[in-house]
Amino acid sequence: MDASLAVMPPRTISTPLKTGAVTSDLPRRADLKERFYHPELDSIRFFLFCAILAFHAFPPYLGKWYYDHLPAAMAFSVITIGRACAPSLDVFFVISAYLITELILREREKNGSVDLKAFYVRRLLRIWPLYFFFIGLLCLLSLFDKSLAVGWARILAFLLFAGNWAIAFGRPSIIIGPLWSVSVEEQFYLLWPLVLRMASRRIILAVPIGLLALASFARLMLLRVPVFVLCIWCNTLAHMDSIACGILLAVILHGRKLRLRLRTRFVLLGSGLITWVLIGRYCGLIDLIPPLAGNMLGYPLMSLGAVAIFLSVLGASQDGAPVMKSPVLVYLGKISYGLYVFHMLVVELIGRLLLKHIGYFGLKYLVARWICAFAATLVLAVISFHCLEKPFLRLKRRFTYVPSGAAI
Repeated sequence: MDASLAVMPPRTISTPLKTGAVTSDLPRRADLKERFYHPELDSIRFFLFCAILAFHAFPPYLGKWYYDHLPAAMAFSVITIGRACAPSLDVFFVISAYLITELILREREKNGSVDLKAFYVRRLLRIWPLYFFFIGLLCLLSLFDKSLAVGWARILAFLLFAGNWAIAFGRPSIIIGPLWSVSVEEQFYLLWPLVLRMASRRIILAVPIGLLALASFARLMLLRVPVFVLCIWCNTLAHMDSIACGILLAVILHGRKLRLRLRTRFVLLGSGLITWVLIGRYCGLIDLIPPLAGNMLGYPLMSLGAVAIFLSVLGASQDGAPVMKSPVLVYLGKISYGLYVFHMLVVELIGRLLLKHIGYFGLKYLVARWICAFAATLVLAVISFHCLEKPFLRLKRRFTYVPSGAAI
């Protein structure tokens, strides 16, 4: 979930880069003076994770709430808010697409081309260590608790970063399920740099517009017959809107600083959140059998809401919202990848433990599960970041041309 890059060590290679007509040596450290970094994007990652955790910890279907005999109006309100948290993941897609596109464009301008090998190594060092560690952990736990078994076919799909397709057209998997978004991002990371390496600005602009059309067409084809919700939600082709929007934002804002009044940022933030609430209430994006009209309208609106929230945050730490570069929030954003990877396993294990003590499935149980799961996930993410992820993040310095992200 992180698109930060580090710094190349001071060395010069006399051979030209592999592609493009421009011959260029690798940059020396002295040439890399300005770091491309938006601390507020780290901070917002933490809030987005909290929304995702709330969505997973509180069931979005009305029937389960009647176990606690909530009034119908209150139950509908709670479920609507829970469903409004579901699009939080799309802001992650916008952020990733924006940062990757902007950084590759900067590298291309600086060196005359893009070192694809170095790019893929950076992505490998950021994503793979925790990702494969978690899959291995699930395999180990399943030896002791068969209920945690994911299935070898699904494990193989996730090992190949095709886990989203295994979920879209197979049985849902609760614990490993959240990793579907990592598969989507890895597929994006594999293909998009190949386009950015040589394409003109016109082609770079045309591709995301084409992706928006492709996503709508894929959803229309799927929704013509009754399909299970995950066939659309986890489908790469049907869920490309926010990635396309992130690319467009990067091209439009390339090399510029977004300066907005604080009032404008609040309007954008409020507009995005209200849009998500309306989608959660009326569009049925996560209904078990999604409605055609609601989904054809809801997915583009979900991405527009994500764009509004992204724009409300981008540059906010310099435009009257210094809290968005708070060291605490920035740190919590840095460990958000670990928070996201571990949270469903923790929710499941905590839920089983609490059910033995509370004895029934109700509001008290759900609140206790959310609080305990958050605390336990936070501890695991901190350990993961410092013991597993950080050493690999330091290695990224050897494979980068444009400095970005917070210093490790």
